[in-house]
Amino acid sequence: MEADDRIVDPLGKYFQRIHLGRFDESYQTDQSFHWIVMLDVLEHIPNPIAALEKARELLQPDGRMLLTLPAFNLLWTKHDDYNHHITRYNKRLMSQQAAEAGFAVENQHYLYHWTFPAKLLVRLKESFSSKQPQPASLPGKIPNAVLKALCQFEQATLTQLRPPFGSSLVVTLRPN
Repeated sequence: MEADDRIVDPLGKYFQRIHLGRFDESYQTDQSFHWIVMLDVLEHIPNPIAALEKARELLQPDGRMLLTLPAFNLLWTKHDDYNHHITRYNKRLMSQQAAEAGFAVENQHYLYHWTFPAKLLVRLKESFSSKQPQPASLPGKIPNAVLKALCQFEQATLTQLRPPFGSSLVVTLRPN
């Protein structure tokens, strides 16, 4: 599913399998799903509870939903503005919206703990700048390898402790 048809290649291998449009009442299907995955999607949707309700309707009774979301409005930067985010999530907000949409939270925890202070520094730096939001740039091979190793190390160690902070939230839901 993709709301922005400008980024979908009509000649692409999977074009026929992609629903172009929003995840709202306009999305109709006879299928039901065992899993629905929204990776950094819900923060873009103006009515997240309606989207969650729609997802619940599409799930099989024993189905599950997996979401990743940017965490903590405290970490809001121009990157969020550029990407048209509506909010960043915390566990409490996600739990409230999930319950209102008829879901129970099976699991939720924060990820990317090391980026939390980094994003705070970016936010502080941006508070002194009037520069307009820009698209993110990819780091070079060496910095990217270092950042990847840092993330892998964190996932194997710190994330297992479930710290109460991070720049992303991962959530698993099941219908009530």
